[in-house]
Amino acid sequence: MKIVCNRDKLNEAIQIVSRAVATKSNLASIEGILLIAENGTLTLTGYDFEMGIKTTFECDVEMEGDVVLNAQLLGNIVRKVNNDYISIECDERMNCVIKSGITKYNIKGIDSTDYPDFPSAGKDNSVKIENSLFSEMCDYVIYAVSTDEKRPAHTGVLIKLEDRQLTMVALDGYRLAVCEREVDFDGSFNMIVPAKAMNEVRKIAGDKDGKITIFASRRYVMFKAGEFIVLSRLLEGDFLDYKKAIPTNYMTDAVINTRALQEAVERVSLIITERLRNPVKMNISDNTLSVKCATELGDVYDEISVGQVGPDMEIGFNNRYILDALKASKKDELIFKFSGPLAPCKIIPKEGDDFTYLVLPVRFKND
Repeated sequence: MKIVCNRDKLNEAIQIVSRAVATKSNLASIEGILLIAENGTLTLTGYDFEMGIKTTFECDVEMEGDVVLNAQLLGNIVRKVNNDYISIECDERMNCVIKSGITKYNIKGIDSTDYPDFPSAGKDNSVKIENSLFSEMCDYVIYAVSTDEKRPAHTGVLIKLEDRQLTMVALDGYRLAVCEREVDFDGSFNMIVPAKAMNEVRKIAGDKDGKITIFASRRYVMFKAGEFIVLSRLLEGDFLDYKKAIPTNYMTDAVINTRALQEAVERVSLIITERLRNPVKMNISDNTLSVKCATELGDVYDEISVGQVGPDMEIGFNNRYILDALKASKKDELIFKFSGPLAPCKIIPKEGDDFTYLVLPVRFKND
């Protein structure tokens, strides 16, 4: 194999593909990146058996071939050389020469036959959606994904397509985030995608123009965005019936300025630490929401004006759960809907129906 390509293009590809490379493994090949040079293109693949990222771009292929190179070493070499172009040449014994300007490396590669096969997600069940739509929906829900490996299904995002409605759901037992959008394509699937894969697709898609193609199968999902393909094994297990978890009757509504509440909770949170994780107590009365907390460090009180409908309400929350929801909402005003001091609080935008959030309250010691 012998290729010459643009260093910046190769560096970008390596940095993204490396995010699917195993950091520690008994199998040296999956700590590497598979390079395949053919038909005037170079394809790079990283795959750790759970997630894979692949990309292909044009380059000068003087001799076709393939090799696996250690991802960390290759990335460091390409990042450090200072010439605009870089060449990689490998012989049949996997001895590789990497040149850029006057800089030359001799490194040992791994035979590509030791590299695992990249699974196929199938192409019968596929849909295309705008990058911006995928990114927006992902941003609204990803914060609520669980990190508890005891409930593996909840460490991912439920993605469901049914009756021309695309839904993303995330939850961790203490908060729930749902985002639904009407779409103009048919098809159906119901799958749980690991949060890591969702984050990688989100980074690749960014806010660029274009579309993401989603290929869904029983065990895998594949996302194609521009030059990049992200493949992930799906999570198994039962996902909570989130619709039943959302209350339908409410006692009190409060229209809240998002930034004002965020800043008030952040001020109150200054006396909360990992060791002193006392709840933030909120009291709604006379169109005023008071925010207070007491720990061994002291106590603090703050308040903001709100639009109140219904009786007064006192309720406690984990400060981080409230802050995460406020930051993820990206809305100027929100409606907090309360069913009672021990019932989940529903948070929705004042205008539109971009998302539905639930946050479980915290019991006070005297409850």
